[in-house]
Amino acid sequence: MGMAAAAGAAAAPSTVRTAFIGVGNRGGTLLGQTLEQEGVNITAICDIDPAKRDEALSRAAKFNPKSYTDWREVVALDNVDAIKIATPCYLHAEMAAAALKAGKYVYCEKPLGITPEQVASVLKASQGAKGFLQIGQQLRYFPTVRETMKALHEDQVVGKIFAVRAQRDSTPPKPGQARPRPAWYEDPKKSGDLIVENAVHNIDCCNWIIGGHPVSAYGHGARYLPTLLPPGKMMMDGFSVQYIYDEQTHLEYTQLYLHPRNFKEIPNGQYYAIQGEKGTVFFTHDDAVFYDMYGDSEPKQLVSQKAKDTPEFAMSDFYACIREGRKPFGDIKVGCHGSADGHHGTRGHLQGRFGDLGRSGREGLALQHLRMLGDRPVPLPDRAARPAREIGANRPALVGPVTAVILAGLLLLFSATRLRAEGYEDKTHFSQIFQAGRTYRLFLPP
Repeated sequence: MGMAAAAGAAAAPSTVRTAFIGVGNRGGTLLGQTLEQEGVNITAICDIDPAKRDEALSRAAKFNPKSYTDWREVVALDNVDAIKIATPCYLHAEMAAAALKAGKYVYCEKPLGITPEQVASVLKASQGAKGFLQIGQQLRYFPTVRETMKALHEDQVVGKIFAVRAQRDSTPPKPGQARPRPAWYEDPKKSGDLIVENAVHNIDCCNWIIGGHPVSAYGHGARYLPTLLPPGKMMMDGFSVQYIYDEQTHLEYTQLYLHPRNFKEIPNGQYYAIQGEKGTVFFTHDDAVFYDMYGDSEPKQLVSQKAKDTPEFAMSDFYACIREGRKPFGDIKVGCHGSADGHHGTRGHLQGRFGDLGRSGREGLALQHLRMLGDRPVPLPDRAARPAREIGANRPALVGPVTAVILAGLLLLFSATRLRAEGYEDKTHFSQIFQAGRTYRLFLPP
């Protein structure tokens, strides 16, 4: 243990006084996991729903926690060491940033934020903070997933990874039998849409598999049932997105709630096919099998029975990190990339084109703060050195600077009109149009 970690461990409380902000569906699950931990005292429960709040107060009655409806009062409490945030997605960033500024340890449900600006605000608050933030991307704490990652990265079971095909498909509910959802969940401007609110787990896992983060994305999605709606109107029930990583590694990810129950030829549920120079690993969150390229050996099991029998341990590790003075494995950087990459995929759906995760603009804002923390997982190559795969990348400039400005202005007006027609009026959604000359190089001078 280093000197900084030792000092942090020495200052850590023997009993971690914990408060909850949001004790609904997910928050109630976190509360149950917390009640199983030793050395924890639940001091405060906060929720604007009186029924959910009273239920949580009853479950934690042995600690006699106080009841709150204003989360700001909870953040200001002196008798709280750690705060767990499980509120609607659009509220995560503000609450997490305030808790970090107040010196608390924070367990924040995913996503960290639904816009790059929100993500950047939490990253900024984390600089110099007394506590840390652990993101609720719990696949990082599945023993089966960890053993699979060891086989991929340490044992190099497939060698160099070229491509990943992943899915999270499901059968849609019958008409009239859909699970009731709160209004914020169905509103993409509050939930971040399906890719940010839900698929963030799987895309984070794909980033872990590949060992990097995407530099461009393209996707298509919609709300298919019961009535077809374009993206941006309502939480999608299906989408596909392709991410391009450095060195031309690519990810094809699909999440469609359109899988017939008796359709067995293609697996339903969640899986990852990891294709490399030596063969392919077929991986679920419960198991992983390696298939060599030419079938010269029998399929190889990669996950031990012990790992399969061991539950995920995100909550116990949260408290262990506090007591041992170490950073969580699923730290704020993991949360930042999960949200930023999901947001970038959503932009690909809305704009219907490949978009670069550039050096400026909204995603660049989040990456700028990551680099301030010493993290640069995705080196962005110079334009001249970048592979020529964008529209018109190998063509000479067709227009001069003045004409380029006029054309770019018309392009902005057209794109803004189209996005507004689809229900997106936030002007910041249009910033990517001028984000990188690479994307619209056909129109821009060299």
